[in-house]
Amino acid sequence: MRAISTVVDTTLFLLLLGGAVGTLVAGTGGLDTPPSGDDHADETATALATTTVGVDYELTPRNNHSDGVSYGHSGDFDRTAHGTVAGLLAAATRTAATLDGERIAPAGGGFERAVRNETHAAVHRRATAVGVTAVWEPYDGAPLSGRVHAGPTPPASADVRAARLTVDSGVAPVDERAREAARTDGTDGVAHVVAAAVVEGFFSPAESRVALRGDAPADTLAAHRYRRVARLTDAPALDLENGSVAATNDRLTAALADRFAADMRDRFETPAATARAVSTDEVRIVVRTWSP
Repeated sequence: MRAISTVVDTTLFLLLLGGAVGTLVAGTGGLDTPPSGDDHADETATALATTTVGVDYELTPRNNHSDGVSYGHSGDFDRTAHGTVAGLLAAATRTAATLDGERIAPAGGGFERAVRNETHAAVHRRATAVGVTAVWEPYDGAPLSGRVHAGPTPPASADVRAARLTVDSGVAPVDERAREAARTDGTDGVAHVVAAAVVEGFFSPAESRVALRGDAPADTLAAHRYRRVARLTDAPALDLENGSVAATNDRLTAALADRFAADMRDRFETPAATARAVSTDEVRIVVRTWSP
């Protein structure tokens, strides 16, 4: 199922993802399989894609000496996000994204907890256990990915029903470019195409420019994400005060592409196989139901 949703919360993307415009628009489509009358997994997936909710959450920025960032005396910030449950889950996979196990967004934990709680409330059934997992990976097994889970995990002995839907991730689709790069430039080409899309998605030049020149704590949060990704990818030192966003993004793209290329060579046998595994633009949501 391909879900459609709009998450309208300027501060969510300004403060967590570095953008000045907080709109996530998802694509449309249909159920993978038609829902049956007693298939609670399909019914729940449909509800996730169509139920609109609001979540209240706190941004909790913290000083981080490893990234050379100080928020001064900033406290917590109360925020609200609105959208379909599926759309909020997709946004949460972005704020929960980690690179080699370390978070990219420094203050997204409160949002993710609020989305998990709202998801659990939206899918709760008295006689059926429900677990929902949302995952974003730019390619299968990538070292940079985001995952959010709400609800219990089914025991091995359970008779589990499952339904799947996808939501736009906010990162541009690059499937065709990846396949072309595989033919012309091999694995390095695929890695660069994927890295460029990821950096563009997480550090949109126009939105990052506004955030970096904006008021606290937006400017510090945007700089924090830049410095954290630079540290995790061994990118050259970033001049966020005087350098251009385009040049900064180019440095991050090159460093992230090197990281992806090394992982891709270990993970896939050929550049073509690597390109087939690329899926930058989708968040995959799986709903599992079973009798408790």
